[in-house]
Amino acid sequence: MTVPTASPADPPADPSVPGRIVVALIGLPGAGKSTIARALEDHLRLRRICRDAIRAAMFPRCSYSFLEKRAAFRGVVQALEINCMLGISSVLDGMTFSARDDYDRIAETVAAFDFTLMPLWVDCPPERARARVQDDLDANRHLALDRTPERVDEVRRRAVPPPDGAVRIDAELPASAMCREAVRLVAARLQAGPAG
Repeated sequence: MTVPTASPADPPADPSVPGRIVVALIGLPGAGKSTIARALEDHLRLRRICRDAIRAAMFPRCSYSFLEKRAAFRGVVQALEINCMLGISSVLDGMTFSARDDYDRIAETVAAFDFTLMPLWVDCPPERARARVQDDLDANRHLALDRTPERVDEVRRRAVPPPDGAVRIDAELPASAMCREAVRLVAARLQAGPAG
């Protein structure tokens, strides 16, 4: 596979962030992945790539079909490739990574650009995830309208264990504590660089 390179006209990577990292947030719908993704975006200046936002932009009248979801995933991979070409670290949001194939595809992309992939597993009890998803539905707070309490159970049934090396975040912590822990863990990995 030929890997394109950034042109001299592309902006340089942020010099304040020494590492080159891609954080893959793993967990049930309602676990708190988007909350953590925004914290990593705000505090560590990672670029957030959100499959839900990409799908909403591609398909304003989305039926949440398998084909629409796959097209949005391709969009995630393309956005990730661009960030990697620019030397910019990313956080992946809007996916559960319940299927190992999707995670493996991300891992291939990250490896091709010599970035570190950090799987961050947001470990949430299903009953708490279902309650959060229902709260979001009631308040119309989420882009994905197919995100229901029943979807939590579907994802849980088919989910594979987190990949080796996944770092666990306890989703029963308050949101602020969960975000602080995620920022601390990712910042430490960034400072450690590729060997970390």
